[in-house]
Amino acid sequence: MSNAKTIDVGRHRVTLAARETVGPPTPYTLLLAESIPELPGLTAVDIGTGSGILAIVACLQGASRVYILDTNPAAVEAARHNAELNGVRDRLLHLPIGQSIIPLPSSETVDVVISNPAQLPLPKAAEAHHPYYSGPDGRRMIEEVITATPARLSPGGRLFMIHNSVTDFPKSMAMMQTVGLKPRVVEERSLELRPLFDRDWLDELGGVSRGLYTVRGGRAYETIYAVEARLE
Repeated sequence: MSNAKTIDVGRHRVTLAARETVGPPTPYTLLLAESIPELPGLTAVDIGTGSGILAIVACLQGASRVYILDTNPAAVEAARHNAELNGVRDRLLHLPIGQSIIPLPSSETVDVVISNPAQLPLPKAAEAHHPYYSGPDGRRMIEEVITATPARLSPGGRLFMIHNSVTDFPKSMAMMQTVGLKPRVVEERSLELRPLFDRDWLDELGGVSRGLYTVRGGRAYETIYAVEARLE
C-alpha cells in the first residue's frame, strides 16, 4: 500500500490507493463526503464514483448497499479496490452505464442518490474531452441528475449533491423544487478559482453580476455548496 494515502472525513479515516487514470478527491468531493449523514441500513447510488470515496463514506456511515457507476472503467476498479482497503467491499455493487444517468432496474429505487457531477463551463465543444466539462454553461450533468433523481428515490429519499456557484446555483435550487425535491444547503465553502476555469468565459455568462463568482483582494473565488434535497 505504498501508493495509498489516508484522508480524514469526519470521524472516519479513509484509505485510498492512487491510480494514474483516476483523479484524487477534489475539494468538491471532500466537502460532499463530509456532508454525508448517518445512513443506517439505507441503500444508495454514487453517480460518477471516481476513487469511490463517496460510496465508501456512505458505507462507513451505515449504508447497507451502494451502487457505483462511472464512465471510466478504471474508476470502477479503483473504487472496488479502495472499498476493500476500507473493509466495505461487500457492500458496493457495480451498476453498468445505461440509457439513464441512474440506470437502476426499472422496478428498483434507493434511499439516497449521491452525486458530484461534472460542472465545468467552457466555450468550446472541443473541450468535451475534459473530465469536468459539462457543456458551455456547465449544467448538462447537473440537470440530468436533478431530473432523473425523483423517479429513482424511495419515498422520503434524498439527493446529496455538490454544486458550484459558476453554474447558476439558484437555477438548480429552483429546478429541484419543480421536480418535487425540497433542497437545503448543508455546507458551503469559498475556493479561489482554479486555472481550469476560463474567467473570460464566466464573464460572458454573467460573471460577478450574476453571482457566478466573487472578487476579493483582486482574486476570484467560487462558492461550492453541499446540498441535501428530500423527495416530498
